[in-house]
Amino acid sequence: MNFFYENKDLSMKVYYSYGSSLTFGAHLHNHIELVYMIDGRSKAIVDWKECIIGKGDAFIVFPNQIHQYQNIDTEHYFISIFTPDFCPEFQNIFKQKIPVSPVIKNAGETGEILSIIQCITEAGREKNDFHDNILRGYFLVLLSKLFQMTQFETAKASDGNTIKAILNYCSENYTNDIQLETISQALHISKYYISHLFSQKLHMGFNEYIGMLRISEVCRLLELQNRSITEIAYSVGFNSTRTLNRLFLKYTNITPKQYKKMAMFKA
Repeated sequence: MNFFYENKDLSMKVYYSYGSSLTFGAHLHNHIELVYMIDGRSKAIVDWKECIIGKGDAFIVFPNQIHQYQNIDTEHYFISIFTPDFCPEFQNIFKQKIPVSPVIKNAGETGEILSIIQCITEAGREKNDFHDNILRGYFLVLLSKLFQMTQFETAKASDGNTIKAILNYCSENYTNDIQLETISQALHISKYYISHLFSQKLHMGFNEYIGMLRISEVCRLLELQNRSITEIAYSVGFNSTRTLNRLFLKYTNITPKQYKKMAMFKA
């Protein structure tokens, strides 16, 4: 399966919408992807395993899982893509587990899931001082309900295909002084082959990928408002604030200082 790494807006914590065509090529990213099929059917492939998402089913993909969609019927669905730290209460699940099956059959049988989704869309239209908290609260309820119906298994860095093992290792160690040699020694994979996978499969360099992981974490830490930009820069693995500022501007189009100021007004 040929796949690509889908770059996401690192400053955006959550995205959601309704749609009528899920069809999308094989890709992966560092976000959670959640689909609820209101009507119709679609075929999904997750880590080379096929499954059908039918009416009333929920579908969830964790970070670094390769997935794609193929249309097989008319579709009407709700989709949300969000960062793991949007709901930090589930960080341990997102980091250490993966669903045994990405499809939660008949998740909407009682109508409760669809009702929560409707609350999410209604909350999205209301702009007030508590908008973000209300929205996150509904997502916490939605995930709690879905996870009650989900069986999980432990995710190990050495499981699955080579690219997943590499990306999982990066996700767990990007705040350290991580190099191609580091991963090569840890996973017993040639550093030249790792470099080749990033170039040919993800269409980006290894350093660029690590930089994206670090900037995503910087965004989260800046919103907490309790640490200086310099302190944050070193805590996520940057060796200077100059490097942080350059990459932050590249991926978000604003400076860390501007982002922190915007987050302060939203709090």
